[in-house]
Amino acid sequence: MATVARPRPSPGVVLEGVPWADYESRLRIIGERHIRANYDSGRMELISPTGLRWPAVLSCLLDGMVYVLVGELDIQVEGADPVTLKRPDLRKGIEPDKLYFFGANAAKVRGNRELDLTVDPPPELIVEFQVTHGEIPRLPIFAVLGIPEVWRIDDDEKVQFLHLQPDGTYQPRDHSRAFPVLSVAEAARFLEQGRGSDETAWIKTFRAFVREAIVPRRRAESGNR
Repeated sequence: MATVARPRPSPGVVLEGVPWADYESRLRIIGERHIRANYDSGRMELISPTGLRWPAVLSCLLDGMVYVLVGELDIQVEGADPVTLKRPDLRKGIEPDKLYFFGANAAKVRGNRELDLTVDPPPELIVEFQVTHGEIPRLPIFAVLGIPEVWRIDDDEKVQFLHLQPDGTYQPRDHSRAFPVLSVAEAARFLEQGRGSDETAWIKTFRAFVREAIVPRRRAESGNR
């Protein structure tokens, strides 16, 4: 039987000793409610939204970046939010803020009503907002699920491009793995510009930057291979 862990400074509640079947049942009960559920080997955490507007703004800005990039670079994409990623065989489950499949993997999952990570590929990019600190670390779950890259916004509202390493840890890198021609400094600059800006005008500005700088950079790198 699940028990409630000792209360700690956390935005949610942690249940200990939760069988996988109970985790699945709670996900069905949660349904479309804005409650996030993390599950790691019997520990389940339920987290409510923070009520802060800025994480939602950052989410829109980063999402806009991704879709401008795939559009201008002619990359297939399948995105979603929120979707629960589950591996019952590994006893891991988590709900990222945003996730994306690119290229051939996008084609593989297109039209799927649900993701089955025992047969479907993992998302190639996840966007994660570390504005609340849960009791269950999320990056190790992403690592076990095989997510190669996480764009994470930390408490100081700084963006990191985290790449999965062979040892199962994530390390920050200067450039995106999904978009190698985009640097984290450039992403951070446009996030800062988006603060308080008209979103339509901001998207136009970012699209112009991609066309003038990113697309030629990609062509140059492709020509050098």
